[in-house]
Amino acid sequence: MYNKRMMDFNKKVIAIVVVALLATGSWSCKKEDNEAPEDKLDISNAYRNSSDADAAVIGIYGQFLGLHKTFILQNELRGDLMDVTANADQNLKALSNHTATKDNPYIDPRPYYTVILNCNDALKNFQLMVRDKKMSVDDYNKHYSDIGALRSYIYLQLGIQYGSIPYITDPVEKVDDVKNLSSFPRITFDQLLDKLIAFTEALPYKEVYAYPTGNPLVTTIDGSFTERMFISKPSILGDLYLWKNNYVKAAESYIKIFDYENTNPEFNKSFSWYKVVYTADQWADATVRYGRYQDEATLLFESGWRTMFTLPTTNRIWQAEFLWGIPYSSNFKPGNPMFELCSQQYGKYLVKPSQVIIESWNAQRQNSGIPYDARGRLSYSTSAAGPEITKFTGNTLPASAFNKGGTWGIYRATLLHLRYAEAANRDGKGKLGWALLNNGIINTFYNGTRNAAGAPAPVSFDDIASMRTPYAAPYFMDASSNTDFRGPWYRSTGIRGRAGITNLDVALQTDVLGLEGKLIDEGALETAFEGNRWPDLVRIATRENNPAFLADRVYQKLLKAGDPNAAATRTKLMNPANWYLPFDWK
Repeated sequence: MYNKRMMDFNKKVIAIVVVALLATGSWSCKKEDNEAPEDKLDISNAYRNSSDADAAVIGIYGQFLGLHKTFILQNELRGDLMDVTANADQNLKALSNHTATKDNPYIDPRPYYTVILNCNDALKNFQLMVRDKKMSVDDYNKHYSDIGALRSYIYLQLGIQYGSIPYITDPVEKVDDVKNLSSFPRITFDQLLDKLIAFTEALPYKEVYAYPTGNPLVTTIDGSFTERMFISKPSILGDLYLWKNNYVKAAESYIKIFDYENTNPEFNKSFSWYKVVYTADQWADATVRYGRYQDEATLLFESGWRTMFTLPTTNRIWQAEFLWGIPYSSNFKPGNPMFELCSQQYGKYLVKPSQVIIESWNAQRQNSGIPYDARGRLSYSTSAAGPEITKFTGNTLPASAFNKGGTWGIYRATLLHLRYAEAANRDGKGKLGWALLNNGIINTFYNGTRNAAGAPAPVSFDDIASMRTPYAAPYFMDASSNTDFRGPWYRSTGIRGRAGITNLDVALQTDVLGLEGKLIDEGALETAFEGNRWPDLVRIATRENNPAFLADRVYQKLLKAGDPNAAATRTKLMNPANWYLPFDWK
């Protein structure tokens, strides 16, 4: 009984800490004490027990949340899907057209390292705590693994943006060491990937969710559920292996997430969560839908696909799609930066959808015959002031100049599908990659008996077997469905299927480069403005040894925007050395 009361008490304490620290990002390894020596970073009183460790974790995530704006601008504005408006200053314009110099505030690496140094401090102190028996081994495994994986994720972003960087894993104990960070030796991006894989693989706890139900860090507070606030270790491991072209290891990590809910006794979770399904039910309604078939005027904005970006993290539909997302509190400043960047009414309207992505959405065709991809209509709006990105703000109600809530959705099911499909395609499983991209497992693999309406109606074991992918792990997926049994993938309808978009040519199933390009194109249609575009372009251009894959796309954005230096930028980006931002520690 005592232990239960203490657990309940700790949950209440953590709930308070979540609101205060996450909203403000106020945790720091430096003690605020005017009497402390100015050349020392004093953390002696910060790590006394597990509650302090919990507070450290939340505080670090609060600081990480402060990277949201930088993350979006560097990953989207440097790519081809996001453009600047007339309100943007010269620094933003330079970031967009690849002329940024080292004094540009949008390319300062210090905010990344601020979080990394606090991660290093926490990791060292977690080790001291378990040594001194201030923390159990089980708590240590979870806390250390969580912050270690987050640090790996931040370092991956640094490598993508800057190429060669200092890789610092020890705590910084003197203020002068922080000031002299630029003197630390640098390693190449490829060397960084090797180090990150080795470190992340060695973490003692690598489950899909950072903390299990019952842990004080898993709670509901201020309308938000904290379970998915923390990084999912298999996702970062999968991404690291994908960057290294180790496709089997990448797929093994990704499918661990796909399979995690398969045995959930709530069958709607086992069949729908992370599976990308076409459904209008309360468990996974992230579908592009209309009030009336073939009537484009009845496109649903208040339910379906658009709502998953602005639903609270307590909502089942949000949880069916997102495995990592950090909520903002509307009661605390500074609030969601997407309002400042995108909103005409409540922000500064600095960025907008590029003409490239608008034309890409308009080039698709729906199964109903409507001649465009409705995900575009659900991601931006148009007015006399110009196109406005509304994907993250349109349903955040009640919005105001003082209420800028929402969630930074970092990793979700369709991104997982795209990354896994990329690995499968490169590993000779192009048909599986095509299935996840288009209309799902059954619709792609089933070759058995059908009823008069054309729907699968299996009458033999062979029919049932064809509802499963004909591959061994990590590419086995069971979509079997009859009156006796249903496999966890039987509802799978694929990314384009959920969006109601026509299938791509089946010939792509055996065209590795062609399908890879289509997966990246679909990433634009589905995850535009979410922070994935620049990494996707760099990864594929590097793997294919084809700088034009990246350079041509950026060129088209600048050309359609009327930038007179579009051709010069293309020439510049044909040299991979120019893909990386100047790293300058001021």
